[in-house]
Amino acid sequence: MRKCIHFYNESFLTRGTHRKMKKGIILTFLILGISINSQAQYLNIQQHADFGKERHYFTTTLEGLGFDGWGSWFGFIDADHRSLTSHTGSSDWQFGVQFVYFELNRYFNLSKILPGKVFQNLEVTIQYNDSPASFIQPAYLAGITWDNLFPKYLYAHLEFLLRKEEQQRLAWQITGVWSKEFHLKQTLWSFQGYFDYWANDAGLWWMSEPQLLINLQPLGISKRLWMGTEWELNWSQNGSYNQINPTLFLRYDF
Repeated sequence: MRKCIHFYNESFLTRGTHRKMKKGIILTFLILGISINSQAQYLNIQQHADFGKERHYFTTTLEGLGFDGWGSWFGFIDADHRSLTSHTGSSDWQFGVQFVYFELNRYFNLSKILPGKVFQNLEVTIQYNDSPASFIQPAYLAGITWDNLFPKYLYAHLEFLLRKEEQQRLAWQITGVWSKEFHLKQTLWSFQGYFDYWANDAGLWWMSEPQLLINLQPLGISKRLWMGTEWELNWSQNGSYNQINPTLFLRYDF
């Protein structure tokens, strides 16, 4: 699940990179808190082949989710590899990281603090988005999450966030996440994804990445292995980043 709009140039690493990453490491520990002792954890790795018009590169994604006595945490890191089409390599589909982006989210369940069923599915969240790339500014987010929507049909949650990118004014973001597993005859499928709708000094932005996956166990392969497609849908108010970027990928659940 990849949540960054990528603008590539040659200034991926600068003198400020180490300073940014040091701050990112500190904030990582603050957000994760006591989640090192999580009661339940989930981790997967995804290998995407991105067929976007200006991409034609591989993306490796590591994604994790954990639960503890306070709530939960979620995080992922994307590593985009080099390609000629994106002007970062001598040929398409090269291995060799040219761009990294990550997000970390911490959720605190209000029912652990306040009595009453009304708080059962409400959470407070703090989030941090960053990259060592000099052209991406860190973003700090905080807000309220309404979790476990439509439990009879699928898992879904909705986030209402304040968003502060460095060197920009305070703004907002709305995020929705969904996941649904279902069977077709003898095969297990999963339909999942998210959308982000946010504002910053440059205007309004929308990104959504629905994924459709099939479990490969019926082929005699491990039930931990999935194959699927992801469609990155981008829209911007100023029209500078209206794109559809499809991928094919494999996912392994640890």
